[in-house]
Amino acid sequence: MVKAKQARAALEFTFRSMREAEAVLQAIIPEERLPTSTRCKVCVERRKNVLCLRVEAGDTVTLRAALNSFVRWIIVARDMIEKGGK
Repeated sequence: MVKAKQARAALEFTFRSMREAEAVLQAIIPEERLPTSTRCKVCVERRKNVLCLRVEAGDTVTLRAALNSFVRWIIVARDMIEKGGK
């Protein structure tokens, strides 16, 4: 039997300002802080105006699902902030 390798990904999202990056971070932190799954570990942090997303998963299927979810949440939060500011 072949042992599955861990799958990892790191993404960075650059925002126009630190304030916008912080607002998006605050919007998705509740998702990051959900009870830790045995299949996936997620870390989101802000460095100035850049949001850093790191995901570690037991397999590529889980990695892809987690990435898709977090990327969508980040996009939705960003879009809501942009629309709210107009």
